[in-house]
Amino acid sequence: MGFTHLLEDGRLAQGSAPPPSARMPFDVVVLAAVEYQPVMTGYEVLRVPLEDRFPPGPPPDAYTRTLVAETAARIARRVRSGRRVLVTCYAGRNRSGLIAGLALTQLGVPGLQAATLIRLLRDGLHNPYFLRMVVRSSAHD
Repeated sequence: MGFTHLLEDGRLAQGSAPPPSARMPFDVVVLAAVEYQPVMTGYEVLRVPLEDRFPPGPPPDAYTRTLVAETAARIARRVRSGRRVLVTCYAGRNRSGLIAGLALTQLGVPGLQAATLIRLLRDGLHNPYFLRMVVRSSAHD
């Protein structure tokens, strides 16, 4: 399991699926892979079981877009309050990139900048639907 800090202060990170018994320097773990939803003792766990198909398609439905946006807002609130959040999916690239990218926009980072950061640091957001959601997002949506 590897993770990358997306904020310099270490309060928001993105990574691959953590082993359930892993001890990590986070308060909150977001599990975004539908196929990986273990019990994570010792953390607040936010569950957003997303699919990521290759080739991608169809785009996320309205329910999924709402769930992802609400989770990103919850993450931003926790980061603002000083909590350390790790956003994960199986590989730590697309689903976690979508949620972490939207959380960054909630924290004031422009969508294109958030997407670029995730693409550079995690080689993520290759799913064009997820990329488009982050790029078009802003804290005022």
